[in-house]
Amino acid sequence: MAKAVVWVRVAMVLLAGLIASCSALEMGPKKEIPDDALFQDRAAFCEGCYAMVHEVEKLMTLWQKEKGSVEDHIDTALHAACSTDRLRTYVLSPPKMMRLCSGIRAHYMDEIGLAILRHYTRKETRSVDHLFQDICRKAIPACPKGLTPMTVTRQESRKKAEEEKEKEANTPTAQQDAKEKSTPKKDGTKGKTAAEKKKDEL
Repeated sequence: MAKAVVWVRVAMVLLAGLIASCSALEMGPKKEIPDDALFQDRAAFCEGCYAMVHEVEKLMTLWQKEKGSVEDHIDTALHAACSTDRLRTYVLSPPKMMRLCSGIRAHYMDEIGLAILRHYTRKETRSVDHLFQDICRKAIPACPKGLTPMTVTRQESRKKAEEEKEKEANTPTAQQDAKEKSTPKKDGTKGKTAAEKKKDEL
């Protein structure tokens, strides 16, 4: 009788574990975030993921024709991507980018590695934007729909400012002002005799 009770309890535990596993699969991507307080800032989390994906993609493209398995290249790229020198071009400071990149790599290594492996073993070539979508929006909860990485927002703002500046430069008023500035002013003494010039000086 005691044995029967034990087996019933074991079965209940296994069943509970199975239900929990199924629920986790239905929930989709991993929801937990690293303990670092920096990850509470959703914009920073998204920027860190964006940077890591782009740096990994640069390294994978560079190493694609070199010897070694895709898995080895992925593992090396994930560790090499999170370096201060590679993370200087993004919006946040290099130390913050290092914390974000390292935290994402450590916490979501399996999800990220699998997404990268799928990306580079496809028959068709896909862009880095596809890799960003697969990792930062689908595999891990870094960039929910509607949240744009800080670097992309900055690039779009700069592009818009440049377009507006170019548009203003091409307006008739701006062109006329430029023409007037480039036209040399006439010398009032030109064509006068020596006597007239001397008279003007007096």
